[in-house]
Amino acid sequence: MRTNGTLRYEMPNGGGLNEWGEVADTAQSAWSAPIPCSIKTNSDTRKGKYEDGEFRQASFLILVEVMPFPHVRVKLERHGEELGEYRVLSSEPLTTVGRTQIMV
Repeated sequence: MRTNGTLRYEMPNGGGLNEWGEVADTAQSAWSAPIPCSIKTNSDTRKGKYEDGEFRQASFLILVEVMPFPHVRVKLERHGEELGEYRVLSSEPLTTVGRTQIMV
């Protein structure tokens, strides 16, 4: 598979419970090692504006070697450019081609 970027997935560290039995706010997440992938842009606009600046709205299709992908958040980088951190919308194994397709 030809690759043009890397993907890192979020590995949440269980924060556990505090002394009152509530979920601890100190839970921090770690990121996986970079995984080579092919990233295709569905849509990408930087026209979003808010009071203090601008924001980016983007959607990408990602192909990785076949692997189970139960992860919720990913960081994407393509050709050295950081594309951002996104929520995984869906992941689908493409068994006939030996890949997993992820939509963010």
